[in-house]
Amino acid sequence: MYKDHLLFNIEREIILLKQLSPLIEQKDLDFRPAEKMRSTYELMQYLSSIGAVILRWMIDNDLTPEVRKVIGEHRSTVTIENFPTRLDEQWVIIQSYINNISDQDLRSREVELPWKEKMVLGAAIMNAPVKWLAAYRMELFMHLKMNGRPELGTKDAWVPKALQL
Repeated sequence: MYKDHLLFNIEREIILLKQLSPLIEQKDLDFRPAEKMRSTYELMQYLSSIGAVILRWMIDNDLTPEVRKVIGEHRSTVTIENFPTRLDEQWVIIQSYINNISDQDLRSREVELPWKEKMVLGAAIMNAPVKWLAAYRMELFMHLKMNGRPELGTKDAWVPKALQL
């Protein structure tokens, strides 16, 4: 049951990101709301893999400098056109990770997050991939709004189109 809730929440974030992805235009890629904030393109790169990458961090704990380099190289090839596909690929990886861990591990296996905080795996999944995907999805939504998409409304950010009335 717990796995189902985690998977549901992560899948919803992927669905909402894919819903926003057709609205991204070439003119948006360099948009940066303020100095030292991610550009829209950098957000796309991050969102295309962060859920799967942090699960790998927590479960396999094998993010060596060489692996990070490969991840960075893969992120650098994100485009407007392949962004939805990359989200789908990430979703497959996320499902694999979560489906291969036990409910017992979710409740009792202690993991360390990148900033050295320790918590049980289930809580770590909620506090990292689920929250990061949600927070950075909203940042992408705000980028689009600030860069000339006044037609976007709150439900575009929070409600999958299949559920919109």
